[in-house]
Amino acid sequence: MKLRIAEEEYRSRIERVRQRLDERGADRLVLFSAKRIAWLCGYHLLATERPVALIVDKNRASAFVPRLELEAAQSQPLIDEVHHYFEYPGAEPPLKLLANLLRGAKRIIADSDGYPGLWGYEGPRLSELVKAEVKVEPKLIDDLWLVKSPGEIALIRESAKWGALAHRRLQELVRVGMSEIELGLRASYEASKEMLAALGPEYGGHMRGGFPAEAGLISGERTALPHAMSLNRKIQPGDLLITGASADIWGYTSELERTMIVGEPTSEQRRFFEIMLEAQQLGIDRSGPGVPLAEVDRAVHDFLVAQGMEKFLRHHTGHHLGFAPHEPPFIDQNSQGEMQPGQVFSIEPGIYIPGHGGYRHSDTILITEDGVEVLTAYPRDLASLIV
Repeated sequence: MKLRIAEEEYRSRIERVRQRLDERGADRLVLFSAKRIAWLCGYHLLATERPVALIVDKNRASAFVPRLELEAAQSQPLIDEVHHYFEYPGAEPPLKLLANLLRGAKRIIADSDGYPGLWGYEGPRLSELVKAEVKVEPKLIDDLWLVKSPGEIALIRESAKWGALAHRRLQELVRVGMSEIELGLRASYEASKEMLAALGPEYGGHMRGGFPAEAGLISGERTALPHAMSLNRKIQPGDLLITGASADIWGYTSELERTMIVGEPTSEQRRFFEIMLEAQQLGIDRSGPGVPLAEVDRAVHDFLVAQGMEKFLRHHTGHHLGFAPHEPPFIDQNSQGEMQPGQVFSIEPGIYIPGHGGYRHSDTILITEDGVEVLTAYPRDLASLIV
C-alpha cells in the first residue's frame, strides 16, 4: 500500500479551503501550525522558534519559512511559491516580512493571531502588522479533518496494525524485575525494527527521531493516575500494568491501551477488571452513525455509577483521533453533535482506585455507515492479559 496521502487528495483539500474562504468573504488563509500545514499540503516540518506559515489564496499556496527550510519547502509539489527570511530573531521580526506578503488582503483568516510561542519565540501579533481584518478561526482546518477519507482510514488501519505488534512485544517482554522504561524502550525498538523491515524505504519523511511503533506502561499503585509518566520502577509480582501502544504512519495514529496483571489476579482485581471491561464494551456497543456523543458517555457513566464506581471516575469515555492523538469532538455528557460515518474515536472508560491502582482499556473504533468497526485488534479478556 502507499503509506501516504495521495497528491490528488491534498489538492482537493486546498480547493475545499478555498471554497470556505470564499464563503466567509476572506481572501487569505494563514496557517502557523505545523500540524495544519502538514494536513493541508503534505509538508511536514520541524516547528521551532523560527516562524513558519502557509498562505493560501484563490490562486496559489505559498510558504513563508526560515532560510534553513528553503530547499525543503521548494521541494513540496503542492507549494507554488516559497518566501524566506534568514533567521530568528533577525534585524526585524520575521512576521513583519510576512505582513508584506499579505499587502492588498482585506480579510484574513488565520489559525492564530501570529506565530505561537514555541521554544521561546516572542513576536508581534499578525493583526498588529497588517491593515486587513484578521479573524482567528482554527476550525476552518480542524473541522475538515473530522471525517476521515478512505486514504486517511487506510493509514489509521496501518497504525493500528503496528501498534498491536508493539503491544504484543511489550507483553512478551514483561518480567518481574524489569523497569517500566526499559520495557518500553525494548518493545518499541523491536516493533519498530520489524515494522521498518516490512514497510521498506517508502516509510518516513514525516517525523524526526522517536520510534515509528511504540509501546510503554506504568505499573503498581500509580496506575490510579490516568496520565502518570513511566518511571525506572521495577515490575513486581501482583502489579497492575496500564499500557499504551501506537504507530505513526505519515502523521496518522491509533490508540491501543490495555490493563494487564502480573501473576494470578486477586478477587478484587478480577472484579474491577470485569467492571471496566463491561463498561468499555457498552461504549463500543452504544456507538454508531447518528448516535449522540453525549448518549454514549451517559450510558457508560450511568453503568459505572450503578456498579458503585462513581468515586473512582476521572474522565469521559473517549475522544476523536487520527491526525492528532486527541481531536475534538469528545465522547462526553456535555458534548453536542452525533457520531458520523468516517469518524474515528477512542473508547476508553477507566476506573482509578487510590492506593490500589487503575483499570483502563482503550480501543480505536471507526464509525461506518451501518455500525462500528474496532480497528485495534488485540485481546481484551483477563485471561489473555495475565503476564
